[in-house]
Amino acid sequence: MSRINLLPWREGVRAAQKKQFMVILAVASLLTVSVMLAANMWVNQQTARQQQRNRFLQNETAKLDLILGEIRNIREQRAKLLERMSLIDSFQQRRNLSVRLFNQLPELVPSGVYLSSLSVVDNHIDIVGKTEAYPRVANMIRQVERRDWLYEPRISSIFASDRQPIALSQFSMQLKVQSPVPGVTQ
Repeated sequence: MSRINLLPWREGVRAAQKKQFMVILAVASLLTVSVMLAANMWVNQQTARQQQRNRFLQNETAKLDLILGEIRNIREQRAKLLERMSLIDSFQQRRNLSVRLFNQLPELVPSGVYLSSLSVVDNHIDIVGKTEAYPRVANMIRQVERRDWLYEPRISSIFASDRQPIALSQFSMQLKVQSPVPGVTQ
């Protein structure tokens, strides 16, 4: 008789395969859990690093905002100082206007023209006077036009007078004074 093994060998193989499958499943589960934990730790670490960078950038932005505020204040102060300096410079230039005007007046007024009044308001000069002849007033206008600091001479009125012994014509003239350029002395 032949020997036949009637033991359930297939069940033994299945049990071994099942055991091997469980071991592989446990190893795969452990490996998956460890990879997930490592990935989670790496993501948390990157998130913490990015939050730290964000806090650093916020702090630096706040510092720069303070510096920009100071710079803005300094620029405003600078603008105010420049405005004051310009105003003072214009006052200094205006202070010399009357001296300059009276120094050059004999060159501007030809003989035969007599000035009655002279008034300066802002950048306008009003002159009232008398003349022996109209061409002398025209000569005065040409003299004014030759000056670089006086411009737009304009006769507002001129009329003949009947007074004796000498008949003088009366005239009224307006001039404009060139605004001084800051930093340039005249």
